Amino acid sequence: MESNVLSADLLRRKKMFVLFCGIFIFFLTSMAKVLVPATIFQDLLKMNMDVTRIASLGAAFLYAYAASQLVMGCFSDRYGGVRILLIGGSMFAGGTIIFPLMENYYLMLLFRVITGFGAGTIFLGVAKLLGDLFPGKFSMALGLVLLFSYFGPTAGTVPMVKLVEVWGWQKAMILPGLAAMLPMLIIVCCMKGLIKPVSGGQTLEPLAVMVRNRKLWVACFACAAVYGTYYAMVGQIGQKIFIDTFKFSSGSAATCIMVLTVIVAVNNVVCNVILKFFGNRRKLVILLGVLLALAGVLLAKYVFFARLSGVWFMAAAVCMAFPAGFFSIFGTVAKELNDEKYTGMSVAFINFMAFVFISSYQNITGHILKMFSPAAGTPVFSVTAYQAVFSFFLIGAVISLIAALLMPETYKNNINAR
Repeated sequence: MESNVLSADLLRRKKMFVLFCGIFIFFLTSMAKVLVPATIFQDLLKMNMDVTRIASLGAAFLYAYAASQLVMGCFSDRYGGVRILLIGGSMFAGGTIIFPLMENYYLMLLFRVITGFGAGTIFLGVAKLLGDLFPGKFSMALGLVLLFSYFGPTAGTVPMVKLVEVWGWQKAMILPGLAAMLPMLIIVCCMKGLIKPVSGGQTLEPLAVMVRNRKLWVACFACAAVYGTYYAMVGQIGQKIFIDTFKFSSGSAATCIMVLTVIVAVNNVVCNVILKFFGNRRKLVILLGVLLALAGVLLAKYVFFARLSGVWFMAAAVCMAFPAGFFSIFGTVAKELNDEKYTGMSVAFINFMAFVFISSYQNITGHILKMFSPAAGTPVFSVTAYQAVFSFFLIGAVISLIAALLMPETYKNNINAR
């Protein structure tokens, strides 16, 4: 009996070690979301790459990340957290290392897809291990992991910009993949006894339930502008706007974007305090967040129109970034709009939809910018181009506001709406 207890304790310690390795890789995947194209936008333009193709490199990662939430989310219980981590980590590390070595655009696009799918799979593997190790404190554990991972985009701004300047973009972009290899080797060394047999019985029924849930779709549209606008800012055009319009240096522009990522990271914890302050009224907090994002877009448009300074644009960007730290609230609403047995799939579905919107925003932004393409050899976009982009953001923010107004107030209750 004692040996069995010791064996169980040893397995738990090994699983905890694997979890920490997975969390570190999750941090790297969060950083990878903003590396392409934002950090190397100027470098890709200098290669005479079309702006829509540059946008597609970023969007490809995000579309693949979104797809992984459904594909792996439906079957994660069958394969277990450790196996999921091995699959996701291999795809992420391999795709990240090979991407900058490719000279053909379509091969670059392919490896961004592989990288994104692996990144999303890592998230599900970490979530599955958290559920196994901390079933009674899952929400708090996930919140702490997300807090740590949200500093990944922070590392992807100023530090990576400096590395690109010193090493060149190709060597710098390989680094996250190489960094992921060490924890992957540790997981391989620790996996004995942790790989559970593949179980049967799971079907696509949870996904069908999500698709039929109209109120869940409303919640998804409420988050569309919040995440679409924020990721377009930090992962695609924000740094370029500070450089092109307000004449910031690349280092100063990267610092501004880093501040936005820190705000989102901290809000992952602060949002729970805000929620309690408003009496756990989920709809009210989400509505206020969407209104703040809308105010940020309107302020940015006015900044362009009145030719105000970059300080005012930074204020607008902060307004847009603040509600992007509310994902735990959106995830809670998704959970409470479905039966408890679909908790995992509920969170995976709203995460999937968020990344679909993020990807769409990046693609549409790229097409708008292409309409205002700068002269050859002058990779600077006009204020008019950015005004057009924020007109699109404004339309999205209004749609999200309408959706937020139509959302039900769950208020801690599982209303099991289909």
